Amino acid sequence: MGVNYADIIERMRWSGKLKNDSAVARALSVTPQALSNYKKRGEMPTDLVLRFSNIYGLSVDWLLSGEGEMYKPGARSGVLTAAEETALYGKEAGKRGQDFAGLSPDELIYVGKLLKIIRGPNKSNAAAIKYTVDAFLKISEQAVEKIEAQPEAVVAHPVDDKENKG
Repeated sequence: MGVNYADIIERMRWSGKLKNDSAVARALSVTPQALSNYKKRGEMPTDLVLRFSNIYGLSVDWLLSGEGEMYKPGARSGVLTAAEETALYGKEAGKRGQDFAGLSPDELIYVGKLLKIIRGPNKSNAAAIKYTVDAFLKISEQAVEKIEAQPEAVVAHPVDDKENKG
């Protein structure tokens, strides 16, 4: 069973109380043509679904499937709260705890959910998640490299005359 992106876009429009697909595109910061192309191709960048979820406080699971709770826990009150307890697993729990210390409760929940999928019995789901994360990371790194490759403004510094004489 594949994901129907036309249905996802319709859920976005309905849940955001947006008038049409052009309004959805504006909310996602893409052109209406790009959104139309995603619909036709049956594929959409993962970050757009995550962005819409964060903007409107919606559950990603609900956006993708239309099932379960529509809103993230605490989203209706305007403040998001952690829905699950987070715990460290394995022999190196102390060591791993230091790595996760800087994560927000929401980030920890998603790391836990990703681990649950990757370690679960359905290997095709695990492969799909790994592929998506790798693709997203590659694109993100390319964007950073592109920004870093841009020449910086050259600033002239006065040189001490003593250095020039000697």
